[in-house]
Amino acid sequence: MEKFDVVVIGGGPGGSDCAIRLAQRGKKVAIVEQKFFGGTCTNVGCIPTKALLHASGLYAGIKERGKRLGLSGELSFDLNGMKKHMERSVMMSRKGTEALLKKNGVSIIKGTACFDKDSFYIEESGELLKGEYFVVATGSKPRIPEPLKVEGLWSSDDVFTMESIPESIVIIGGGVIGIEMATLFSNLGSSVTVVEMMNRLLPAEDIDVSKTIEKSLSRRGIKILLSTVVEKIEKQEKFNIVLNDKSELVSDRVLVSIGREPVIPRGLEKALSTERGAIVTDENFRSSIPNILAIGDVRGKVMLAHVASAEGIAVAEKLSGKESEIAFNAFPSVVYSTPEVASVGIKEGESGLKKGLRSFIFPMSANGRANTMGEREGFVKLIVNDKNIIVGGSLIGAHVSEIMMEVVLAVKKGLTLEDLTSTIHPHPTIAEAIRDAAEGLEGNPLHI
Repeated sequence: MEKFDVVVIGGGPGGSDCAIRLAQRGKKVAIVEQKFFGGTCTNVGCIPTKALLHASGLYAGIKERGKRLGLSGELSFDLNGMKKHMERSVMMSRKGTEALLKKNGVSIIKGTACFDKDSFYIEESGELLKGEYFVVATGSKPRIPEPLKVEGLWSSDDVFTMESIPESIVIIGGGVIGIEMATLFSNLGSSVTVVEMMNRLLPAEDIDVSKTIEKSLSRRGIKILLSTVVEKIEKQEKFNIVLNDKSELVSDRVLVSIGREPVIPRGLEKALSTERGAIVTDENFRSSIPNILAIGDVRGKVMLAHVASAEGIAVAEKLSGKESEIAFNAFPSVVYSTPEVASVGIKEGESGLKKGLRSFIFPMSANGRANTMGEREGFVKLIVNDKNIIVGGSLIGAHVSEIMMEVVLAVKKGLTLEDLTSTIHPHPTIAEAIRDAAEGLEGNPLHI
């Protein structure tokens, strides 16, 4: 095999963007992909989940608010039709990634990369991979503890091959994936129970977000069990789930969504430093082997597609001799629940804000656009320091994922309240709630 300047292992968002940017910088680049381009995000994560959530959300939204909006008539859904929409979305993203790689001159190698005797090789052919540098971007997989591994149990990956909607489903884990899956199955009429070992849903989000999403999901009929641990699962005619208080749940399906674990190329875990199953890197993404770098989920840090992409671009720039830094204090996170959740920067915990910080919450019920849509749930919460610089924001409500970047830029660039309040926002829009929250922090809220 010919020698490359850089060989990228893994064709997900991080690996693909890294390879493309390297090629744009004049490097001779190859990318190794075991199966499909796009990684978890495109194939069994972001894209298929959002396709199903969008379709099911339209169905549930009309059922929930149709009468109020003057809509009536027979309404049903076709799971096969929804899955075809999902598959089209996945295929477009997958093919788009491969086309971009080819367009930029990246050499594509199909196969499984393994490591042995100081070298990477392709398992299927035995051919050695030759490169000055290697970037490992092999992602992650759902984590299922051994005691919970029962025949027929679902991870988030399995949802996309389901042939019918279960009448009942227990979801173990109330984090991002668990809440999105709870939303999906509730939209389509399943009886949903969420079991979370922590004392609140979305424990990584702002405390006010956790409280609001719990109330919202409960109103939609989702049963929520907090501070609860699943001790055992038995498969009989249905699933019997034994909880830590010795009570039992009975359900048609069980989905485990308690997190993900890094996937490291076979053999590499013995050659370099790892910690809790993840590759250890320095601030420049270099592993303990100097010419092997790692990005994305395999590092076990922030497991988000857009963060993996940012890391991939940063590594490409560094290997091209350019300076590149990532603002890890300003990466956005989004939960595509109903209502949506979006956040960035500092969040308030159960013990309140630290000294020198203050916040203001502007409710969506006072936002004109939210009222026209019948989407009154949620709020915009901004956090500032003692210099009135915006250091955090948490939003919950309809379409907040689409307006979040204003707050992300504010945190990244250290914008002040005046920067937001002096900027004209179009009316009526959900984005006006950001300015309204800023005005509240200035002590002069106009619309509440």
